[in-house]
Amino acid sequence: AESERIEWKFRALVSRTIFRPFKMLFCEPILALITAYMSMVYGLLYALFEAFPVIFGVKRGLGVQYIGLLFFSVAIGTVSGGIFNLWASRKYPKLLNKWHGFPPPERRLYAAMLGGPMLIIGAFWLGWTGEYTSVGWYVPVLAGIPLGMGVTCIFISFMVSGVYIIRSRLSFHFD
Repeated sequence: AESERIEWKFRALVSRTIFRPFKMLFCEPILALITAYMSMVYGLLYALFEAFPVIFGVKRGLGVQYIGLLFFSVAIGTVSGGIFNLWASRKYPKLLNKWHGFPPPERRLYAAMLGGPMLIIGAFWLGWTGEYTSVGWYVPVLAGIPLGMGVTCIFISFMVSGVYIIRSRLSFHFD
């Protein structure tokens, strides 16, 4: 197999593990764009997790134990996003046969096409309803569902697509 012919000398190992990822990042623009977008989504996810204690603890006066329970809405969205991703990629095994093992990586992005708008809708929903205490506490909590679903759909789709981009276009060209 191709993977068994890999050199294990120190210089080849350093070249493969340290320099190759940077070379791929700078030579393949789609990987750079995917990396930048996923970094932004990841940062947004952490910012929203910091917003939950502010919205529900500071503004609405809920205790820490209740704030932790409110994250279940994000968990429900995450599970929903995983299920949707499985459903969206159900035809992919047939494409493997049709394309002789290398289908276009773009075929893995259908779930991300739903996840992008869901993430924006969820963030807008959480920010707008979380600002006003006159809105019931459950309305901003429900915004966690599209947030979790959007992040999961984006991460799974882009991770798998990135692997297939690397595998199909860059597999052993850097040796």
